[in-house]
Amino acid sequence: MSSGERSPLVLGIETSCDETSVGIVRGGELLANVISSSMELHRRFGGVVPEVAARAHLEAMPQVISEAIDKAGVTLDDLDAVAVTSGPGLAGALMVGVGAAKGLAQSLALPLYAVNHLVGHVSVELLRSEGRDLELPTMALLVSGGHTAILMVRDIVEDVTLVGDTIDDAAGEAFDKVARLLGLPYPGGPEIDRVAREGNPADYAFPRGLTHPKDRVQHRFNFSFSGLKTAVARWWEKNGDPENPQLVADVAASFQEAVADVLVSKAIDACQEHGVPRLVLGGGVAANSRVRSLAEERCAAAGIELRIPPLSLCTDNGAMIAALGAELIRRGRPGSDMSVSAEPTLNASIPQAGFPSHEEDPAQSEVQQRDVEDSAEQVEQVDDAFTGLVPKVAPASRRERKGQSTWLGTIALSPAFGIGVVPAILAVVFGHVSLGREEKRRGSVVIAVIAGYLGIAVSTVVGVILATPVIRSLLVAAGFLLN
Repeated sequence: MSSGERSPLVLGIETSCDETSVGIVRGGELLANVISSSMELHRRFGGVVPEVAARAHLEAMPQVISEAIDKAGVTLDDLDAVAVTSGPGLAGALMVGVGAAKGLAQSLALPLYAVNHLVGHVSVELLRSEGRDLELPTMALLVSGGHTAILMVRDIVEDVTLVGDTIDDAAGEAFDKVARLLGLPYPGGPEIDRVAREGNPADYAFPRGLTHPKDRVQHRFNFSFSGLKTAVARWWEKNGDPENPQLVADVAASFQEAVADVLVSKAIDACQEHGVPRLVLGGGVAANSRVRSLAEERCAAAGIELRIPPLSLCTDNGAMIAALGAELIRRGRPGSDMSVSAEPTLNASIPQAGFPSHEEDPAQSEVQQRDVEDSAEQVEQVDDAFTGLVPKVAPASRRERKGQSTWLGTIALSPAFGIGVVPAILAVVFGHVSLGREEKRRGSVVIAVIAGYLGIAVSTVVGVILATPVIRSLLVAAGFLLN
């Protein structure tokens, strides 16, 4: 840290999806949380386009960092560390954030903390200046466009366990797809929430995925929204009318009720099964009014304490990343290695990426070294479509000896057979000359000419076959083929 005992000043960068966000915290105090969304750029596509999101992050990053610094009333030189979302998320989007964080950390000689996006949502509860207070253990229900998961958090740095996850579509993704089906604009979550307030959630009994007794063995805490989405699509195909606003409202309300019912039911079931009397909601879908109200109602009935962040901290934000980075520093964790990269599928049980959680296993190292040695003995095969050759794989020592003998044979035999081309060519030339002069021997001359042509052909073919190793060696030396 740059100053005695004061709490660390951490800048957090979040770019896992379509929000470019930078947050600055000092310990548990939130100083700034700036969010720039590229949602309008994706609206015409009806969903997030990864390439568009990555470019939007790249363009927005300098301005968002500058605005956050100004809002916090600090300078870059005041920072003690930089935290960034390493994963999970969109690969291209994550790369922009990780690249920006690395550049900032290296230019300021600061430690870099590459952290987990999902654990970051729980870390919102560390921001005491926002009235938050993380009491452990707790269960966390994280629901967004890309993630739907239940986490068991016994220790936010050392002990986070994935209890349940989606096996297909995330809840937010299902909201977007159903909204597009009903003729509602992107993003679908807020639009369905808006029109559903005028609808009847009990009008249509859409399916609740993975809630049947047969699902409790393998998928008790997992989610599936693909079947629900398909059921709504089939019903709408037969009965839908986008010009009937009440019908749209009723279908939206019924769909929303099915999603909220599954989310809250499974989260409460997880709390009761693991004996945890607390539940934290996080993610963009946690801003949905029906999800929030149903969670409040059922948690109260089950005696479970419910914590829901303010709307500004539900969606992806840099404040949660900075808060997790500050907690890692407070717990004495060293920064991540500068070689850390974006990890689109980073497991929720890893709060910090690029940090070795255990000593290297000597036995595993031996296996890895043996694999490296074995792979060194392999010859990379050239694509048949390109060369027509599929070389046999052999140890390097054998390949070396074989190459030496081939060279000797080629040098000895190629000229012997190839030189036969010379008399054959002479026979053909003199034969053609004689055809006009030797009328009496015309038949013999014709035969001699034909024999000469055959001699040229045979000598050329035999010579080329024997010279192939030489030609191949030359191509290898020139870089056109692999040895």
